[in-house]
Amino acid sequence: MHKISNILLLIIMLGILVNPTFTDEGVTDDTAGNYPKPKIYEVEELQEDFNQMRQTLEENHCCLYEYTSKDTFDGLFARQYNLISKPMKLYEYYKILTPLTAKVGCGHTAVWMPGSYWNLGYDNLFPLRIRIIEDNVVVAGSYNDSVQVPFGSVILKINDRPINDIIGEMQVNYSADAFNINFIQAQIERRFSMIYARRFGFPEKYEVTYALPGRKTRETAELVPANLQSVRAVIFTNFNHPELTLELIEEKSTAIMTIKTFIYYDRVPYFKSYIDSCFNVIHDKKLKNLILDLRGNDGGDPFCAVPLFSYLEPEPLPYYAEPYGKYSEFADPIPLAEKHFTGNLFTLIDGRCFSTNGHFCSLLKYHNIGKFVGMESGSSYKCNAGKNTESNLNNTRIMLYIGRSTFAAAVEGMDKTKPIMPDYPVNETYRDFLDKKDVFREIALKLIDGKQH
Repeated sequence: MHKISNILLLIIMLGILVNPTFTDEGVTDDTAGNYPKPKIYEVEELQEDFNQMRQTLEENHCCLYEYTSKDTFDGLFARQYNLISKPMKLYEYYKILTPLTAKVGCGHTAVWMPGSYWNLGYDNLFPLRIRIIEDNVVVAGSYNDSVQVPFGSVILKINDRPINDIIGEMQVNYSADAFNINFIQAQIERRFSMIYARRFGFPEKYEVTYALPGRKTRETAELVPANLQSVRAVIFTNFNHPELTLELIEEKSTAIMTIKTFIYYDRVPYFKSYIDSCFNVIHDKKLKNLILDLRGNDGGDPFCAVPLFSYLEPEPLPYYAEPYGKYSEFADPIPLAEKHFTGNLFTLIDGRCFSTNGHFCSLLKYHNIGKFVGMESGSSYKCNAGKNTESNLNNTRIMLYIGRSTFAAAVEGMDKTKPIMPDYPVNETYRDFLDKKDVFREIALKLIDGKQH
């Protein structure tokens, strides 16, 4: 098996090597040290921000009532407003707002904490990485160097609260397109530490009750917290241009292309050149099979997704349903790439498939381009996004993000409330996880060998 790295291309393509700065919730990394005391916000301040948020949503969201009626929303606004009955800490108030954004049914509409919030506990975040497998919350690693709870242990409680209660509260308050549970689950797995801090603040300690891998015996441990920088480095890895790879299994006439994100806004020429180089290799070696690994790809720049589509479409096809601003040219048929792929395509997807990647996968599904292997996607053929989507609430400085415009792939008859369904579903088991088996890839390779039906 050979691996073609993107390092060489990075060296060649001088002038586009500067990383942009991507931030979440205005966080800066120079806030470690003495923690300020949490501010208590007065009722009037919180009410003013609530009314500001409601007005912003009602006046600016492109389709506020697409999945929830105005009457239902009016009732929810009234109920949540009435909960502002006393002065509150920021995380207490945050929990009043999230049911509203979650009810929109838009993955690009949410509230985030202001950067100053993280000053309260820069070095005090939950330190374990998690996966949710077969209804178990499983330890998948740590943000710290030390192993405090063994890999594969099943978390039962955090600070004496059942983990299922914690996950359940997160699920009903997280934004997703058409309330897609696959996306919600994937985001909780990836962002658990930061979601926990938003909803429950920064506790004095993290005491975890867990069962060791394959055992029922309970253990308890008090964990050393992680700092924000180490958590962000993992959670937001897709913003840091993760490596693009092409692996060759020539004895199977197969290439495996891994694209973890389309977030190459400032490196589109690099991304396109890499895709070109991959398909040059596939064409020159006359490879018959391509496994396109899009797991964990939660979107990015259509100017990256469209060139990839040009190598896979059977004939020139439009990408977008309508001419959307700077993407208007993508409503016209996309010219076929010179060395477009005509072999067998197997696309690997999971619940993080979202936004631009949802558009891309919906086109493959609609035009019957290859087969999908994996889990139901986190999105469908449309999503809301657009420019100038961020505003800050005047008193708390909580950040409100909204979808101002709708973007839809050029498909007809697809259900916007349904995810992209795999042709060959993958049900990863707890045993698979412990054995570190890549079941997705195994099934795709068995299909190529004719051993999977």
